[in-house]
Amino acid sequence: MATQAQIDANRLNAQKSTGPRSLEGKAASRFNALKHAASAKSLVIPGEDEAEFAELAASYHHQFQPDGPEESLLLDKIVAADWTQRRMGRLEAEVFNTLIAQQDESVENPLGAAFLQDCQGPKALQKIFRCREAASREWYRAIAELRARQAGRLAVAAPEISEARAVSAPSLPPPMPSPPPHLPPRGKIGFVFDRSTPPAWRL
Repeated sequence: MATQAQIDANRLNAQKSTGPRSLEGKAASRFNALKHAASAKSLVIPGEDEAEFAELAASYHHQFQPDGPEESLLLDKIVAADWTQRRMGRLEAEVFNTLIAQQDESVENPLGAAFLQDCQGPKALQKIFRCREAASREWYRAIAELRARQAGRLAVAAPEISEARAVSAPSLPPPMPSPPPHLPPRGKIGFVFDRSTPPAWRL
């Protein structure tokens, strides 16, 4: 289940979004509120807040930006699993409150007594725990699959973008050949007699 810090971060990121700018994006975004409202009517039961569910769904949608029906289906599973975990938390609290309300005021440990009473009877708390754990596993599976699909999609799109950029890039002229390195003057090897003046032994 998403923590409160994650929820707050999603809300902050949603406030920074400028929304779609292209005509196609604006046309598609018109149906976002309708989709979230329809999902809320199908998943929200009496006593729950449809606006809270719609905000949760919008936060996930803003974070993952699903592309295509498969990613959208996985995102729906993520939202439903998250909402189910929240519901089970509320239900657990209500079951405890109901069991405690049925006890005598003289009970010293009402919470423990309520747990023991449930263990001997319908075992509602155990069923709630199992349902919440199942929703948690579903949430993690859907998150992992969605991230894997999006990573694969981006990996496939990256070479295509690189090839398109390479084709559209202007061809550059071949580099000019570098000039030969400057050679220093050759030095004299040995010595040479000056024949303009005869040696002393000839005089």
